[in-house]
Amino acid sequence: MVVAALATLAALQTPTHVLRLSDEVGQTNRYRVTFDIQMRAEYISETEPDAQTRQLLETLATGLGLHTAVEYEQRLSAVEDDGTRVFEVRWHDFEFTGDIGGRPIPPPPTQVESTRDLLSQRARVRTTPSGRTIDVTYSHPELAGLTRQFEQLQSALPTYLPETPVRVGDRWRSVGQFPVGLSASGAGNMTLELEHTLLEVRPGEEGSVAVIGLSGTFSNLQGIEESGFGAPLHMEASLTGSALFDIDHGRYVGGRYEIDMFALHAESGVEVQLTGHANGTLEAVDAR
Repeated sequence: MVVAALATLAALQTPTHVLRLSDEVGQTNRYRVTFDIQMRAEYISETEPDAQTRQLLETLATGLGLHTAVEYEQRLSAVEDDGTRVFEVRWHDFEFTGDIGGRPIPPPPTQVESTRDLLSQRARVRTTPSGRTIDVTYSHPELAGLTRQFEQLQSALPTYLPETPVRVGDRWRSVGQFPVGLSASGAGNMTLELEHTLLEVRPGEEGSVAVIGLSGTFSNLQGIEESGFGAPLHMEASLTGSALFDIDHGRYVGGRYEIDMFALHAESGVEVQLTGHANGTLEAVDAR
């Protein structure tokens, strides 16, 4: 009984923290998001693959690397009566490079310029006070397809803030969707069950900073129609990372994430295994 009382007293003395996006209309934050992805494929079978499959596997067996970097700015333009935050988002810079077996993949001649021109358009994003995206409206119709991959990653990639005040050590759960397809249709999203933990609160340059740990897993066996590959596909993924959140100013100031992926296509004695690893970072480059 004494131990329980002491534990209760200690819990009462531990400070709670309210983690919310800023409600200061006009506040503008600028971020840089980077992703580095490495993928490899392995073919396991007693039979020879057809020419198309062989070419694809030979390409991926040497290792496929992708690097993307996007710099964007979000300005809080309004706070609605129910607390919904309305942001104006504009993308300022975009980089994309790739390599196969260490050899660079040259992009199409006009891709970089046309992408940057399109990303100079604006989007209107409405979120909850905890940062969950409610809806997105684009100033240019083609911008929706290009930036769909960022819709679920607003405000520090996959990190979500808690709905209630939390203490160090507290955990909360959420669900995040992450696009894994190559098309702009949104098909191929994987849904991860996410667990967040308030690891610590430490002094920052401008106030207290919450360090939020993150972990999540995904496992799914898709049928022929679901996979879109004409064959069953088993896919697994795990995500770990952490985000830095400036409590006093209601904004993220950094984040690091790692994703490990494994996919297995098995049919008629043929197996194709695809493995991948991705590193992601978020950096506040001009928060004010």
